[in-house]
Amino acid sequence: MAGRGRGRAALTFNIEAVGFAKGAALPEDVSQPPAPYPHTDNKPVPLKTGEDEDYMLALKQELRGTMTTLPYFLTVEHHEGLFVSVILWSACSERCK
Repeated sequence: MAGRGRGRAALTFNIEAVGFAKGAALPEDVSQPPAPYPHTDNKPVPLKTGEDEDYMLALKQELRGTMTTLPYFLTVEHHEGLFVSVILWSACSERCK
């Protein structure tokens, strides 16, 4: 038979492909997680306040409220686990007959 068979293990990982040379020191282990947020030296810019911004905010809130009253607005219905299990049980009982 021409082939190496199943018993021999082949080395498929090449450490030079990752970027390390043979005998080079590998990076040290990291034992602490990184900080959750980077340190910021600059403070955020304060929001604009005034009559124009208040008007735009009121207009946006009114638009959102109007959109929810339209007949095309879809709401998410939450079903109990019993409802889903009854459907699955009835589907299984019909197939199992």
